[in-house]
Amino acid sequence: SFVLLCLVVVLCSIGLLFVKEKTPDERIKSQLESEENVKRNLSSFGNLATIIAWIYGTVLEPLLSFFKKNGITIGIYIISFIFLFKIGEAFLGRMSIIFYKEIGFSKSDIALYSKGIGWITTVCFTLIGGVFAIRAGILKALFISGIAMASTNLFFSLLAWVGKSELLFAVAVLLDDLATAFATVAFVAFISLLVDRTYTATQYALLASVGTAGRTLLASSSGAMVDWLDGDWGTFFVITAVMVIPSLAILWMIKNKLNLGQKT
Repeated sequence: SFVLLCLVVVLCSIGLLFVKEKTPDERIKSQLESEENVKRNLSSFGNLATIIAWIYGTVLEPLLSFFKKNGITIGIYIISFIFLFKIGEAFLGRMSIIFYKEIGFSKSDIALYSKGIGWITTVCFTLIGGVFAIRAGILKALFISGIAMASTNLFFSLLAWVGKSELLFAVAVLLDDLATAFATVAFVAFISLLVDRTYTATQYALLASVGTAGRTLLASSSGAMVDWLDGDWGTFFVITAVMVIPSLAILWMIKNKLNLGQKT
């Protein structure tokens, strides 16, 4: 199966080599102007000025543009929201397989409910989530999906307290896939609306990496948390549900101050 996955990734990567990327003229013009200004000011540094100018034009200028558009305070709030939004889901995801095994589910059970049915429901719910996000609006979709993620995590607490139950396991996984797919659609759309047309790729990559860093850095302590709770899985999943509250509080504070869709 890993060989098959490897082949799929390689084939997709080969296909990308034949796709021509059209870079917007305004993006090239803006980047070149920024680089030339830096080179001019740092001409005494010789070849080093060229490297510094490139870094400024491709990384620092997009960051400065982001904070110029949103303001430093709102910009920090936005980054904090992106960093924290899916932390609880990341904690759950890191420990879910271990939890399933501890309460008595076999590998075949996990493969069927968590992996087999999971990918089908994820695809379907992603499409449904996209339609809802368009109809309801991105901010409302973020609030609803955040609450949904927290609520579905509580089903895993119930599973921990009740014990092995295939029906409850299937329901918990199904609802979790629904909430996760919905949240992912809203989250991606939110980041897409934050970026400038001139620096779309760079700003999106930087903001998305902030979200990934949050899930990777903080969720790495999930195992230590379970040990600290002496294996109390029910309480652990309740804590993962509560983790979404700080991000939603931040979003509520800035919801009327966001420049969504106003690309420059």
